[in-house]
Amino acid sequence: MKKILFIITAFLLPGSAAFSQTQKVPLESGWEFHEYNGSKPELAEWRSATVPGLIHTDLMAQKLIPDPFYRDNEKKVQWVSDSEWEYRKTITADQNLLKHKHIDLVFEGLNTLADVSLNGKVIMQTDNMFREWRVDIKTYLKPGSNTLSIVFHSIKPEVARLDKAHPDDRDTSALAKMLGGPKSYIRKAAYEGGWDWGPNMVTCGIWRPVYLQTWSDQRILDLGIRQSDITARVAHINADVRVLSAVNGNAVLKIAYTQSGAGKSFTYPVTLHTGVNEISYPMDIVGPKLWYPNGYGKQDMYGFKVTLTNGVGTTDEVSTKAGLRSVVLNREPDSLGRKFEFIVNGIPVFAEGANIIPFDHFPTRMTAERYHHFLQAAADAHMNMMRLWGGGYYETQEFYNQCDELGIMIWQDFMFANATPPQFLKENVAKEVEFQVRRLRNHPCIAIWCGNNEIFLPGAPIDPALIPDAFKALLSKLLSTPPAPKTYFDYYETFRNVIPVITNRLTPEIPYTSSSPNADIDKQTPQFHSGDTHNYSVWWNNKDIEDQANYQDRFVSETGIQGFPDMATIDTFTEPDDRSATSKIMNAHQKNFLINGNTVIGKIIKTEYKDPADFATFDYLAQLVQGESLKIYAEAMRRRRPFSMGFMYWQLNDSWPVISWATMDYYGRPKAGMYLAKHFYAPVLVSAHEEDGKINVYTVSDLTTDENATLEVRLMDFDGKVLLTKKVETKVKGLSSSIALSVPEDELNKIGYDPEKTFITAKLVDGKGSVLSSNELYFKRPKDLKYTKATVQTDLSKQGDHYVLKLSSSALAPRVGITFGNEEVSLSDNFIDVLPNEPVSISIKSQATLEQLKKTLKIESLDQ
Repeated sequence: MKKILFIITAFLLPGSAAFSQTQKVPLESGWEFHEYNGSKPELAEWRSATVPGLIHTDLMAQKLIPDPFYRDNEKKVQWVSDSEWEYRKTITADQNLLKHKHIDLVFEGLNTLADVSLNGKVIMQTDNMFREWRVDIKTYLKPGSNTLSIVFHSIKPEVARLDKAHPDDRDTSALAKMLGGPKSYIRKAAYEGGWDWGPNMVTCGIWRPVYLQTWSDQRILDLGIRQSDITARVAHINADVRVLSAVNGNAVLKIAYTQSGAGKSFTYPVTLHTGVNEISYPMDIVGPKLWYPNGYGKQDMYGFKVTLTNGVGTTDEVSTKAGLRSVVLNREPDSLGRKFEFIVNGIPVFAEGANIIPFDHFPTRMTAERYHHFLQAAADAHMNMMRLWGGGYYETQEFYNQCDELGIMIWQDFMFANATPPQFLKENVAKEVEFQVRRLRNHPCIAIWCGNNEIFLPGAPIDPALIPDAFKALLSKLLSTPPAPKTYFDYYETFRNVIPVITNRLTPEIPYTSSSPNADIDKQTPQFHSGDTHNYSVWWNNKDIEDQANYQDRFVSETGIQGFPDMATIDTFTEPDDRSATSKIMNAHQKNFLINGNTVIGKIIKTEYKDPADFATFDYLAQLVQGESLKIYAEAMRRRRPFSMGFMYWQLNDSWPVISWATMDYYGRPKAGMYLAKHFYAPVLVSAHEEDGKINVYTVSDLTTDENATLEVRLMDFDGKVLLTKKVETKVKGLSSSIALSVPEDELNKIGYDPEKTFITAKLVDGKGSVLSSNELYFKRPKDLKYTKATVQTDLSKQGDHYVLKLSSSALAPRVGITFGNEEVSLSDNFIDVLPNEPVSISIKSQATLEQLKKTLKIESLDQ
């Protein structure tokens, strides 16, 4: 009997090892770093490192460099990118580890040029921070301790080498070099080398998770849910499974889906060959619960799980989530040009949102909580789409998961900003794109793939009137030498061949556009408008912000002007003497190239407002003029629906504390523009506009159903006297814009209104008495208005888990700005007009006490 048991045991044990389930062993602890072959003896010592992490964050943690975000410390840390750095850790290979047939060392991200060695032998060399790097180290491991080391090389010598080795590619990278960085030769985040809102700090490190993955005969490479045909009646989908098999053999795939605790499973026998097996199985889901953008419905998700078994047991299983939805980019011609609109689940969606840049110059410092703070604020401002800009990096799964949950669609740029990659990178680029599309494709938030950012096809004719004055010298220099034919080839090969072939193969249901902006070679004329637009006429061409009400754009994917951050944020990177718009330190945190951004802001303020008395007032006005500019443009775009079908301003966030186009600063403090966005992106908008000798009051709706409402329009002076009232019952039609009321200017003239002392206020109220939208129209710029100086009364009280601030005034208090010094607060609204004798209540959340808030409360308004 013992002999029989021994034979059975001897038979089963090898089988258990051969067919054990795939496992992951994290390798994120126990790392050290030092300068590699450096000239600084104090940096030769090995010190503890944080993984995932970056060399700058490790040096800061060890107090070897100052905080580069403070004052002008950026220039004090430039030497870091010229050095080479080594990281190491010990891997203990015991019998339990070594029994596996395959032991893969996996880096989800290495930034960027690195030699990976095990026990002194180079096992991998990396050159792309946007790819996964994997190698089977079974044959390199020895029992006991093994030393894993990574040497990160400075990129400058490699760029010089590539430049010399590929002389024909210099034309392709001309723009990159003129912008001051290696933005095309190395597959590395371009923003690290500096942008017009960010610092120049080229970093390196193990920036994404690292682990060992053990497996035996098979493992599942990935699971994609291809959504071939999605309707409310039925979803026809495919589970695309890739299996890597080390042997020929038979197996069974079990595919299951669940939604709200219910679901189905399907079992399929499969014959596997050695290598990668591409397997696809169709599934029908009757009456699916669909995923909708924010404001259009729920964000229902499905769970999918694939289990791979053979004759002995389970070898691997993989799970994913997906939201079922159809996305169409409608570019059909119409009488005015060519449409540019997203249709989701059959609904034409007016895209409302902002662009996203890296949330932190050192992205490994981002947390789920920080992502939530920014993304929830965007959702609360009714944003339904954001563009992930192509000069940063593909975001983390946490980021996309939260966008899925919040219903925020992502316009996903591939990481090619402002310079075409040369063709010697073609294979590297293809692997990057394939990896990222497979990684991201199941997220319902992915609404479009975009090949690049602002890479105008070199040599293509450009209308001189569209070239900002500040860029004319730059473009003249760039175009002084005719581009080589290879330049055209490189552009078309990457953005019209390599990338769309991959996206169309893996995600045919997700639209692709080769560039932003992009009119598909349609020539734009006053009578023909096509494609998306990056319109910075106010910022770069000195146009008035009021002109934006007349722009004829189909879809704005970038626009904006800069605004200063909150004074509490300025306090974090300055000393008291630094706090002026022209100080050396403030200019060190102003990265707008070609012209000084602080000067531009000052000019726009001077056009719109009276001179600020001090820097705090300048900061208030710099925020306000940014917000008002966005308001004018966004409302005009929404009034023109369906001719115009999207507005995403530049930009939501910052990568460090800086003066920029962001409406939320680095610390997540909202500027005036973010508060105003809550109103100009509201599902129902009332917007009055002077046109054709009339005051036309528009009602605009993103709702899918009609809404009966009462529209009240009043002409009022700044002291609160009502000079004219119009009240009409109206039907606010869903998914449309229409004029609900028109008031001839002659009618206003007859009652002797003074445009310097009066304004229009419009309010839309539903059948239940709830205000759907309210808005004001002023007839002059703020500096030309003769305000009555208002005294704003404040009443701050605690109510349950929050505070309530009640504001009231007997005269108009325009654009009331509320601050609490350096206290951390969250306000439900800010920068609002407090109308005469019409109190407003603001909800406030803060950990501060009532006494602290009362002590630090400060009120500003334009009449002051």
